[in-house]
Amino acid sequence: MSRLFRLGRLALVVVLCLAAFFLALFLAGGALLAIPSEPPRRVDVVVVLGGSADSGRYERGRDLVQSGYSDRLVLIGASRDQLQDAREKISNVSVWSDVLVRNSWGEAQVTRNRMEAAGLRSVIVVSDPPHMLRLKYTWGSIFRGTNLEYVLVATAPQWWSDSRWWQDERAANFVRSETVKLGYYVAKYRFNFLREGD
Repeated sequence: MSRLFRLGRLALVVVLCLAAFFLALFLAGGALLAIPSEPPRRVDVVVVLGGSADSGRYERGRDLVQSGYSDRLVLIGASRDQLQDAREKISNVSVWSDVLVRNSWGEAQVTRNRMEAAGLRSVIVVSDPPHMLRLKYTWGSIFRGTNLEYVLVATAPQWWSDSRWWQDERAANFVRSETVKLGYYVAKYRFNFLREGD
């Protein structure tokens, strides 16, 4: 067997292994993004992150409070209908309409600051399944070095499937977007931490 033939076979094996790896990564992409989601537990406050009105985030947060996981509900960027519903059904609800930074990093920073000011120590963060991995990175970074605790709780939207996310246009767009945003967050905010000596 010639050396060239052996190198060709080796190259083919390497290419096939890489193709299998990337296929597996693609197929598992939805599950990997959603994996940090946890079961709810009793906390001081439930925070529903901003998002589209039909995402189910508000309903999930409201249901958690009504089920006794917390006495407080905070809505970031709530719609008028959500606010009306919350005020009718929940006694201790706040809407943060003054959160100037409209991204996950800013929401986590504002929540940390307000929790510390109010003496709150634990929070459930409600968002969509493919948002969970970036939230884990974000909230873990923001809460590092504090005695604050967070629990990531995912919604259960009809359009989401961990194992078949690419078959739904909304889910596929969300996975693509979250993959890019996660890379951006790691690059941008990790660099800031390194510069600050964290």
